[in-house]
Amino acid sequence: MKIKNPDINDYEKIMRFLEDVYGSSHNSFLFRYPHIYKKEKLDYKNILIIEKDGKICSLVRIFPITTIQNGIEVKFGGIGSVSTSFEERGKGYMTILLNEAIKKMEKDGYPLSILWGDRHRYINFGYEIGGKTVILTITKRGLEKMKVSPSCTKRYLGEKEILLKVIEIYNKKKYRIDRDLEYFSLIYKKLNTALYYSEEGNRFGYVVIDTQNTDTRVYEFGGDINLILGILKYLSERFGKNSFILEFPNFEEIPEEILKASSYWNIVPTGMIKIISLRKTIETFKQLIEKEMEEGEDILFEIEGKERVGIKKEKGKIEFTEESKNIIKLKESDMVRLFFNINGFGIVLENRLKEKIKKFLPIEIFFPLLDHI
Repeated sequence: MKIKNPDINDYEKIMRFLEDVYGSSHNSFLFRYPHIYKKEKLDYKNILIIEKDGKICSLVRIFPITTIQNGIEVKFGGIGSVSTSFEERGKGYMTILLNEAIKKMEKDGYPLSILWGDRHRYINFGYEIGGKTVILTITKRGLEKMKVSPSCTKRYLGEKEILLKVIEIYNKKKYRIDRDLEYFSLIYKKLNTALYYSEEGNRFGYVVIDTQNTDTRVYEFGGDINLILGILKYLSERFGKNSFILEFPNFEEIPEEILKASSYWNIVPTGMIKIISLRKTIETFKQLIEKEMEEGEDILFEIEGKERVGIKKEKGKIEFTEESKNIIKLKESDMVRLFFNINGFGIVLENRLKEKIKKFLPIEIFFPLLDHI
C-alpha cells in the first residue's frame, strides 16, 4: 500500500471512481462543481489516493480556500471527496488518508480546516461543529404582506458586463470566499443553479437560486435590497415557488427589509472545523482579539498532547508568551468549541477564565452555501 498524488492523466480514473463510490451519474461531479472538478482545475498535489493493482481504493482531496471573515482574511484547508470503494471499506484506508491530509495541511501552514459530514466520523480527527449561519425563510405570503412588486428580472446567460457587476457587489461582502474571475464564471454554471438579476437606473440586484425545489435555497444574493425582494416575487409568480431560504453570518448583516419580509428564522452551525495550528489561528484573528481583549490580561490555551499558545495584551498589542497562570487546557475538539461554537463555549470553565475570554470568543465563522465542497 502506498499513498500517492495522482496527475492529470488520472483524471478520468478519479471521476469514475468518485461516481461509483457516491452512486452518482456520469460527470455529475463536473456538472455540480465545475469550478473545482474541471480537468484543468484539479489540484493534483492536493489529492491523496491509495491504489491497489492500478485501481483507486481510497481518495481524499484538500481544497485550499481563502475566505474573508468580517474583513479578516482566513485560510482554510477544505476537505472533500472523502471516498473509499465499497470492496475496500473497513481496512482503515480513510483514516490513513485523513491523517496524511492533516499532516500536509500542517506542513502547508493552514490555521484551520473545514468539512461537511458526519460528526461521529470526523470528531476523532479533531473536527467539531462550529461557525454560525442565520437562516431566514421568506414565504410567498411574506412578500405579499410586505406588498413587494415583482422586479423586471432577467436570467444571466454569461454576459460579461453582468458578471462584472455581480463581482463588484460580491467583493464588498464582509463574509465571502476569495474568488478569481474563472471561479466566478464557472460557479454560476453549477447544475440546478441559476442567476437572475434586475436593473433600474443605477440600481442593480442579483439572486442565485437552486432551480429544483419550490422551497428554494437562495445560494447567493447582493445589491439593492428592494430589487432582491422584487426578484424573489418575480420567481415566485413565474415558477410557483412557495418560499425562499436565505443565509447570513449574523443578524447585523441582515437588512431590515429582509428581516421584515421573513416568516421565520433559525441559527445553525456553518460546518465542522479543525484547528490545524492554534498559534496560526490566533495570529489570523489577532486584529479581533487585540481589539476586544482587556489590557494587561494574559491567558494560555493548550490542546492536550498537541500545542500550547499563550497571549498577553500590553500597550494595546497582543504578544505571544510561554507562561501564564490562566490556563485553558482542552481536547482538540473542545478547543474548536471554545473558539468557534455558535452558542457560546459549550464547555465547563472556571468563571474567572470565562471572564478573561468572553469579549473575544467565540469567533464567528461563516461559509457561503454556494461554495460548500
